[in-house]
Amino acid sequence: MAFCAKMRSTKKSEVNLEAQHQGLEILFYLQDKNPICYTSGEFTSEELCIEAAQKCSVSPLCHNLFALYDENKKLWYAPNKVFKIDEKTSHRLHYRMR
Repeated sequence: MAFCAKMRSTKKSEVNLEAQHQGLEILFYLQDKNPICYTSGEFTSEELCIEAAQKCSVSPLCHNLFALYDENKKLWYAPNKVFKIDEKTSHRLHYRMR
């Protein structure tokens, strides 16, 4: 159990040390999937999840099991959340199962 707790705390510190990026970046659980990056535009969380699901080959029947999660804020985004992305935006979100 201590080993798992150590892994979790190490992983959190690694995420916080990463350089800030411009725009919106969606990360995946699987390492072999490259992140999706947006530098401008306006998208709902649902639109972003659909694109992420297609990239991961998640069936449309299972889309509702996944959502966007902000690890720094510890916040799940609702499907109707609108992201307005411009040169001042800096979001790093995770596409993962709820």
